[in-house]
Amino acid sequence: MDRRAVNIRKGFLRGVLPFVRLLPLPMASRFLSGIGRFEYRMSKGVRAAFDSAVLQGGKTLRCDWDVPAVGERLAGNHILWRSRDLLLDGPSKERALRMFDVEGREHLDAALAQKKGCVLLTSHFGAHMLPAHWLYRQDYPLRLYMERPRNVSKFMIDRFTDDGELSQGKLFISRRGGSTDAASSILRAVRVLRSGMMLFLAGDVRWSGQLTAEAHFMGQTQRFSTTWIALAAMSQAPVVPVFCRIGDDDRYHLEFQPSFQVPRDAQQEDKSSAYAQRFLDLLEEQVRRYPSNSNEYLFWKEPEEVAV
Repeated sequence: MDRRAVNIRKGFLRGVLPFVRLLPLPMASRFLSGIGRFEYRMSKGVRAAFDSAVLQGGKTLRCDWDVPAVGERLAGNHILWRSRDLLLDGPSKERALRMFDVEGREHLDAALAQKKGCVLLTSHFGAHMLPAHWLYRQDYPLRLYMERPRNVSKFMIDRFTDDGELSQGKLFISRRGGSTDAASSILRAVRVLRSGMMLFLAGDVRWSGQLTAEAHFMGQTQRFSTTWIALAAMSQAPVVPVFCRIGDDDRYHLEFQPSFQVPRDAQQEDKSSAYAQRFLDLLEEQVRRYPSNSNEYLFWKEPEEVAV
């Protein structure tokens, strides 16, 4: 998708969302995804782009997907993916939470009960910012460890304005930061975990330089950030993988998987590669099962085309 078309969609979404939210939320979700499905049906260029991505992804993963069905649903989910959690900006807590179907909450609570903090390991699969929204709504002690997210709800932005050494604002990271900034950021994140809070970060980030390891995903061998492995090893906080997909009922299906521990020596490259691969294998299985939620990976460029 070219940048101009993406910006037009973003402007349109911001304009219609205040009115769409007046609908029952599953209906509102269906309306938004309907925009993408309509575009898929009416535009040969859009249809060709999505079908080509689905066809290539199916070949890579050896999956016999129904290309037109997956392509149309993927085009609809792409609109919801772009809207992040804006659909839930304004509705009451009770109304917003009815949009979620949650599985495995006991794994999350058991990890937190260890009182070592928790590395909540996310990805860019499906509705990837919605787990954070749900956690905020449920008053979990959450911090995000990522670049400052854009195009998110005011409800979420309000959670970024707290003060103190372990405040959210001090945990946002930048790709432009130097080694000193990176080291201080890591230490601050470890303190967050040791204070008993949850740290929400992604395990599918392609990166270069320090704190990376080689792993295989979607038919490609690339280097991925191992920051989550370093943090889990240093803090000894349990790791809980989380996935969130948009279901056929137009609601958010949130799944917390069983926690696991990362040993202190996992930062050695051979071991960090194994842990990175462990998570990417879980993620690839989600793509196999729910290709219409793979808004990110089916459109990844070849490794040599990825900007460093």
